[in-house]
Amino acid sequence: MKSLIDYILLPIRRQRALFVFLLLMSCLVIPAMCYLTGAFPKPFVWAPPVFDCYLLTLLAHLLRRLRLSWLVWVAGILLLGGEVFSLLCYESPYSMTVLQLVLETNAREASEFLQGRGVMSQLFLATAITLGAAALAAKMPSPRGGVGKGLPLFLLILLSAGCQGYSYYRLWQAYTAEVTTTIAENKYMPLRNSPFIRFLYGHALNVVSTKELGKLVQTVERTEVDSCSYRSPLILLLIGESYNKHHSPLYNPAARRTTPHLCQLREQGNLVVFDNAIAPYNVTSKTFRHMFSTYYPGCGREWVDCTLFPAVFRKAGYRVWFITNQFAGEENNKDHHDHAGGTIFNQKRLRELQFTHMNTEASRFDMDLLRQLPPADTLAAQPSLLIFHMIGQHEDYRERYPEAFSHFTADSIDNRFTDRDGRQIVAEYDNATLYNDAVVGKLLEMYASEDVVGIYLSDHGEEIYDWRNSCYRTNSDQMTREIARYQYEIPLLFYVSDTFKVRHPDLVEEIQAARHKPFIATLLPFALFHLAGIGQADCKPSLDLLSPDYDESRPRIIREDVDYDELMKE
Repeated sequence: MKSLIDYILLPIRRQRALFVFLLLMSCLVIPAMCYLTGAFPKPFVWAPPVFDCYLLTLLAHLLRRLRLSWLVWVAGILLLGGEVFSLLCYESPYSMTVLQLVLETNAREASEFLQGRGVMSQLFLATAITLGAAALAAKMPSPRGGVGKGLPLFLLILLSAGCQGYSYYRLWQAYTAEVTTTIAENKYMPLRNSPFIRFLYGHALNVVSTKELGKLVQTVERTEVDSCSYRSPLILLLIGESYNKHHSPLYNPAARRTTPHLCQLREQGNLVVFDNAIAPYNVTSKTFRHMFSTYYPGCGREWVDCTLFPAVFRKAGYRVWFITNQFAGEENNKDHHDHAGGTIFNQKRLRELQFTHMNTEASRFDMDLLRQLPPADTLAAQPSLLIFHMIGQHEDYRERYPEAFSHFTADSIDNRFTDRDGRQIVAEYDNATLYNDAVVGKLLEMYASEDVVGIYLSDHGEEIYDWRNSCYRTNSDQMTREIARYQYEIPLLFYVSDTFKVRHPDLVEEIQAARHKPFIATLLPFALFHLAGIGQADCKPSLDLLSPDYDESRPRIIREDVDYDELMKE
């Protein structure tokens, strides 16, 4: 018995510093940070991942003859340090969302992110915590004694192995699954008590999302359209980015004057403001996964078994233009490991099925992207759907507008939740909102003489020191009304040209009647089908915002697990 225990514990004795470092970070430092940041209301500290630490230590021990034990050190520091940074930056440990954000970030966004205020200090702090723990582990004395002192550690590893064995089995199920919706359910999740398990589970969900691609292509190819009246011959769909509607006078009379063009259109009777719209997620790709698909929670099908609305429009006889400032460019012109850029837009076959034209070049500023739009007479020559996807108010906000739009400054901001640096960020966000207003106003002006109806909405909201000393978006397990209000509520605006108002008074009346109805961006395709007069198998009046039979009592689920309306009642 003694020799067996000593043999099992030999890797720990030989790689003592590594084992202590892994144990210190995964069982003490990171769980403590989860509590401090509110990332986990109840982290699984009752099942410490000692066995995970042992396996990595065993790997380093086996690599020692090849003098490659340092690889495990590097991997451990990067992995654990990365989760510390995620907790500091996103208030979240490793998850599918966090890994998705990393995988989807291109060089342009990564550079802007690192230049953002506070990011480098958070990165420095995460590095200091991680290297400090490594230094502390290296200075701890080596264990002494025989089986009597090694037996408790052996029993702890044995007990942990039983708990982690369940998680490894669930991970194997995750990586071999066909669709993400099943493995995302709680009953299929591993115990997320370990940074290593959390990282692998998040990675598995992203891997499976890529596997879904082939089935989605088949579904879209089988798409059928029953009828189409083309009652709105020209439809504009404008999609903003990170739009906090409470920073617009359209929704908040006390807000700074950030939307003069849109306010003017409202006064002229060309803009209808919807005041009860939300996004299902606070992440672009996840929202797009729902927004562009006819899938909705409770439909009884997997997401890959539901078609994409641009493909429906194409099969109905519309030309579909997609001009994007986030998924265009050489680096995006391939199958990305994500839900949006790869799975929906840039996969070659899906692109052919959905779009008549998709741009290949992005622009620094959204206004420059207008040059790639077709002329009004070209677009109006036959039924057309134009989708214009902006970079909007995506962080870093100061990179979203030219110098001429530096209207607001820290001195013009009155905010009790942050300091002068924070007020400068608020000013930059409002400048970006002001510029976004100019872009949208210019685009609508380009087609104002046509028989056109337009929809503007954002992929999600953004928190800008609105109720606490916090900016951007968070992914904490704890959802509050304030987080839902600022990060999930979105603007929803309907634009109607003068010609459209004359030719389609019935549609204008339906739009006006729906402006106070509760809406979630998941149901966007059905409102678009209504405008176009498309009859299709997925169309149901209860899902159509513009229909008198729209179901206003349907639960609006955000982040897959929170009923928004019930939350706001609390």
